[in-house]
Amino acid sequence: MKQLSKIMMAAVASVCIAVPAFAWDFNASGSGTAKFNSSSTTAATGANAVAHGGFASEGGSLSLSSSNTDGAHSAALSYTLDWDGNLDETIALSGSKKVGDWTGSADVAYNRDRPGCVSPDNGTATAGSNATVSGCMGQTGEDTMAITLTNGTMTIKLGDAGHLSNQNVSSGSVAAGQRSFEPSDADLGVGAFVDGFHGVSLGYSISDTMSVTAAYQQVAGTGDMLGTGTAVDGESEMANGSTTGSGFGFSGDFGIAKVGITVASGSTVDQGSATVTAVTNSTAMATTGLGVAIDLGDIKPFLSFGSYSLTGTKYKNKLEVSGSEFGTTYALGSDTITLLIGSVVEKESPLGVAGEALTIASMELGYSTTAGPATLGVGYGTQTQAQTGGATDGYSMSDIEVNMSLSF
Repeated sequence: MKQLSKIMMAAVASVCIAVPAFAWDFNASGSGTAKFNSSSTTAATGANAVAHGGFASEGGSLSLSSSNTDGAHSAALSYTLDWDGNLDETIALSGSKKVGDWTGSADVAYNRDRPGCVSPDNGTATAGSNATVSGCMGQTGEDTMAITLTNGTMTIKLGDAGHLSNQNVSSGSVAAGQRSFEPSDADLGVGAFVDGFHGVSLGYSISDTMSVTAAYQQVAGTGDMLGTGTAVDGESEMANGSTTGSGFGFSGDFGIAKVGITVASGSTVDQGSATVTAVTNSTAMATTGLGVAIDLGDIKPFLSFGSYSLTGTKYKNKLEVSGSEFGTTYALGSDTITLLIGSVVEKESPLGVAGEALTIASMELGYSTTAGPATLGVGYGTQTQAQTGGATDGYSMSDIEVNMSLSF
């Protein structure tokens, strides 16, 4: 009897230990896309139009996730495989805790990149060589992150985060045409020229419909103003330079209209070193973003606007970019029609083509619907470029795309 009691107690203890361990919800997901594309491109005035396209397919990310909530503590764990030029293998954990009125949250993620080490794979090393080179390595440092504290009215973020909103509210189609605000950063839409950066921000809810955010950046180096801006004044002491930035954001609902504004600026300075005297090379950056989304029921017009400038103090190099996008989405039951018209103007001085501005005009018209569990999108897009004396003056492109995707 005594032995049986011990066995029962051990069983109960095992259950008590096992229940919390198995209180996590598990999920697996993936996605895929199959498409048909037909495009025609003319490189410049007088060039022949080149047609290209055909059928293609691509797998989306493969994700395993699990989450758990224990009173005021919650956590979510994910393992994701994805391809964006190389195989990304990302393990991420996010969590939050609440004490009194304040909730704190943070996340950590590590990407075990697997680009490969030989030329036939991705060109990172000589064919046949298995030597370890920088292109073959995965993540080379610890993860960066931000800690967020909020009581529902006030929100404080400290660390690497998207402290300021870009304010882009545009909708596009599955076709090509829409122009990125910065060619080297395909994820940045027309709006304020800001992205994630190390700094601190304070957000405050003025009311249920309006909020403001103020942010400040200060980091070593001279190549990351507000997460995007690069030095243009020949700053040489990159390791000994410093970058500062600040910005202000506002968002509010005004009846049928939602309005967002971001105004920010940044600068670099070369501070020299123990053996090199500080020089006057520095870059100043200024940017503005505006987004307006209007809800008229089935019809939802939108407007996105942005501008930024990079100005060198010593050599007077300057880059000025402005862009705008407007259009609408129109709901037909569960189907949607999307129209977008955009324009981006880039001007460099004294570099560039005799100071001539490069003007890029784009248009997209799309239709999306569902085909059973799949999503079907059809789009038509165009893009033209004009710059007197420029290599791409007279460039034109038209694109038709049919895209079917399925998440499972």
